[in-house]
Amino acid sequence: MPLTVRTARTRGKNHAARLLATVLLGLAVTIPAARAQEEAPATVSYVQRGVPAEATAENGVIARERALASGRRAAWDRIASAAGVSRSLTDAQIEAMVASIVIEEERTSPTRYSGRITVNFVPSRVRAVTGGAAAAEAGQGTPPGGEAPSRPPPPVVPTATVEAVALYGSLNEWLELRRRLAASARLEVVAISTDRARLRLGLRGAPAVAAEELARQGVSLVPGSGAPGDAWRVGLAGRT
Repeated sequence: MPLTVRTARTRGKNHAARLLATVLLGLAVTIPAARAQEEAPATVSYVQRGVPAEATAENGVIARERALASGRRAAWDRIASAAGVSRSLTDAQIEAMVASIVIEEERTSPTRYSGRITVNFVPSRVRAVTGGAAAAEAGQGTPPGGEAPSRPPPPVVPTATVEAVALYGSLNEWLELRRRLAASARLEVVAISTDRARLRLGLRGAPAVAAEELARQGVSLVPGSGAPGDAWRVGLAGRT
């Protein structure tokens, strides 16, 4: 009988020991997993859909430019919030992270632009700003239409700067001119109206050499008369 009691006590101690070992093992697995979860970067989407883009201005061209800038900022704010980043960025810094914009819907008037857009960001550029605090959301990366976001052209390192007046006949013509110029020059809009814009162009080389390169892009760059205030003229081929 004493032997039976000791055996039962021994079994009870062994059971308690196994139970304690199981609990400790569970804690050993759970704690590192919890730490890894805390240290893991936030999951965000580099493709922001349904972003509102609205603005009012003195004309429709400026309203659209301001609305798209507002939409890019709203899309970035979503990413920054998800990644826990509070860094303040300029419009130019945000635009540099954007690969492309898809217009989902839009409504225009002579002085107002309203729409919804999809903003496709370049993941590596976003991570450079967030310090790696943002990881790609699973299953994302392809914008509507099934095509991957196009990469923006490499930045232009200007060697010459000229003041130019851009001439265009419509909003679409201005957007196409701006797209082509951005591929070969650093573009700064100084002033803009419904049919022309004053630009500061950072060119890859001397104006004459840059004009040949732009001509291959379907853009004409011609000098003014040389009189004070008579800047260069730039536009889609045939416009200037």
